[in-house]
Amino acid sequence: MSSDELTPDIIEYGDSALLVQFKANSFSLEINNRIHQLSKTLSLKPDWQELVLGYDSLLCCFDMTRISIEKAKKKIAAAIKKTESIEITESKVIEVPVVYGGKYGPDMAAIKKSSGLNQSQIIEIHSAQPYRVCMMGFIPGFCFLSEIPSSLKHPRHKSPRSFVPAGSVGIADWQTGIYGLDSPGGWQIIGRTPHKMFDKNREKPFLLGAGDKIKFIPSSKAIFS
Repeated sequence: MSSDELTPDIIEYGDSALLVQFKANSFSLEINNRIHQLSKTLSLKPDWQELVLGYDSLLCCFDMTRISIEKAKKKIAAAIKKTESIEITESKVIEVPVVYGGKYGPDMAAIKKSSGLNQSQIIEIHSAQPYRVCMMGFIPGFCFLSEIPSSLKHPRHKSPRSFVPAGSVGIADWQTGIYGLDSPGGWQIIGRTPHKMFDKNREKPFLLGAGDKIKFIPSSKAIFS
């Protein structure tokens, strides 16, 4: 990867936020590593009200009554320079049990057709590698994960479903992810976990956060009993 691709732009994002945007044409684990490390570096200082991680960007929100936008830019630029030489610390891998196929994975047939693989092969490939939680959204607890193996890539539904159960594990183009709540959604659903990604009644409502690593564990439907 060229130095230009690893040198982000710092873009004004309204009066009290700056967007650190890398020049990525597709998913890059190296760029995502930089973003997570930059977020960790910035979070050590009290200058930032919120740091919102993306696949190839970091939104840095600040209190404009305490710090000017020019000063904020300088702090971010210094942090970017500092993180260039910092080694990424690997997160502990969290196991997430999943029941694949059947009523828990209603789009398994579509993935079988496009990939030319049988269900056992799809499960083996999808669950073989750990994934990073790259960012959170679009609903509470939804986990956008790192890139899936190329053989499983599949486009979203042209028309989203009106209801996707919480815990559903889906594929959308090169992404895989987990739904945090019951919601509409257009991802291809291949399985479901009983783990609650979001529970407002827990002391820590979010089970996972950006930067965590997970590994899907193929399981029997008994886990829903």
